[in-house]
Amino acid sequence: MEDNMNFEEMRNQFAILKDQLNKQEIVSDHLLRETMKAKKSAINSTKRFEYICVAICLVLYPLLGFDNTINPAFIIATCLMVIVSAVATHYIHKPVDDLNFLRDDFTTVARVMAKFKKQYNQWLYYVTPALIIPWLCWTCYEFAWKNALEGVNPWFMTSALIVGVIIGFLIGYYYHRKAVNAAQEIMDQIEEIE
Repeated sequence: MEDNMNFEEMRNQFAILKDQLNKQEIVSDHLLRETMKAKKSAINSTKRFEYICVAICLVLYPLLGFDNTINPAFIIATCLMVIVSAVATHYIHKPVDDLNFLRDDFTTVARVMAKFKKQYNQWLYYVTPALIIPWLCWTCYEFAWKNALEGVNPWFMTSALIVGVIIGFLIGYYYHRKAVNAAQEIMDQIEEIE
């Protein structure tokens, strides 16, 4: 009889312990998902920053064409380039935007983040140089050589343009790293729990 009571008491304690562990696991899962949501907002801030830059370019570049000193083809090409960049950003971010961290399983989240990181890096290493180098050459020609201010050395203007592009690239690279690092941190967190 006493053995049955001890056994029953152990069973009750085991059930209580199991219930506590389940609650702790649910809390840990919820905290992890909330952390991933915060990382997603860091990824989305890069998208918002790019959209703001695109909007500014689409307003300012056409204004350059009003005095007819800048080639309209250059203005159109620049506007098309930033539109292509915005469309690509939307395409790359779409699967991340569609994620629901409170509902989707971790395997799906990890797969989407890996694809996002790969596409972001491919854009930086392959597409960006293919777009920026010809555009920079054309920009230098338009602003420093063709439309240089009276008495200003075109090489000085070219240097200033290159410095501006480098500063812009560094700002863009900062936002690129911010998004890629957030995606990597999400993948690392998922890897730790699996």
